[in-house]
Amino acid sequence: MKFSALGIILVLIGGLIPISIAQNQSNGQYLEEQSNESMAGELIAQLTKLSEFVESRIRPIKNELPQNTLEDYKKAEDLKEKASLEYQNGEYQNAIQDALLAMKYYKEVLRKLKETESTEMLREQMNVEAERVIAYFSYVEKVIKVAEKEGVNTDRLIKAYKETKDAYRAVVEALKAKKIEDAKRNMEIARMKRAELNRELEKVLRELASRNAERIVNSFLVKTKQSIAVAEVIVENAKTRGMNVEEAEQGLERIKNIYIKVESLAKEGKWIEALGVIRENSHQIQKFFRTIERVRRESMNIKETLEELRERIKKDTTAIAILKKKGINTARAEVQLKGAVNELSVAIISLKRNDISNAIVHIQRAERLLAEVEEFIRANS
Repeated sequence: MKFSALGIILVLIGGLIPISIAQNQSNGQYLEEQSNESMAGELIAQLTKLSEFVESRIRPIKNELPQNTLEDYKKAEDLKEKASLEYQNGEYQNAIQDALLAMKYYKEVLRKLKETESTEMLREQMNVEAERVIAYFSYVEKVIKVAEKEGVNTDRLIKAYKETKDAYRAVVEALKAKKIEDAKRNMEIARMKRAELNRELEKVLRELASRNAERIVNSFLVKTKQSIAVAEVIVENAKTRGMNVEEAEQGLERIKNIYIKVESLAKEGKWIEALGVIRENSHQIQKFFRTIERVRRESMNIKETLEELRERIKKDTTAIAILKKKGINTARAEVQLKGAVNELSVAIISLKRNDISNAIVHIQRAERLLAEVEEFIRANS
């Protein structure tokens, strides 16, 4: 359970010392109102509660705590026992003094537990961030190699990269040394360095993109044209199932407009300008593909659909054979049925290659062919 040492101390100690002391009255003034015995008894009772609480925090992690925390805890426990004995022996003034001193040590233990907890939290956060940073550094290294091959100046990027690595290394070293404040400061520095690295990386990536603008634009046009065709089929299929596809249709219209702009600039050989349009609309492009993917997942369970198509093909094959025996001309229906089988086979191959979009196109072609075959069967049965 997470806790705030300061909050706990305020609550507990607030109950230990009557409000007259909190209002800075002198011990003499207070003792005029309440006997040493009564005050000592109240302190001992509250100290017992505080001891139980601290013990519950210490017990699960006692073997992991540093020696100085354990020493303070032992002092607090010893003073608590001493104060209890003094109270039992009627040494109320001594009991009060030792109870308050015990409280001081318990407070120090809670402070150190809070610090230990903060260290563990930061270490956990750092471990998560470190995993991402390692992958990020690997990506930066690859970009540097590619950029150098392309003749792009990477001096500033390499400098930012090295500084960022050093900054994160300083965080790890501070955590190992359990210097929590140093680790926090180093983390702030590391993140600032990473922000600078991001800026330098973006510059190099833009330069690389500009040098390869024609290839990137052509790749965008090919892939986006295919995706638009797939998206139209997906949206139409979802619409026939009664789904709300308004967002997807709006996204499809926007992506078509972007495609037309890029295609127009590409035909004029304005590759840099075309690349600029892609960059400017990157958010819309990504949002579109996310929306289409969501609609696709909602509108079709591919495995179930494949199984359904297999069953339909078996039934339709049997039905066509029966009609053929009756002397009915089934040539066209047989061709359509074979076409559906071929489309289903291509869809399965596409799925094995993890090309889901292509699989959907062939699945829906198979569905259209089977629909025509089944219409023929009904008309002649």
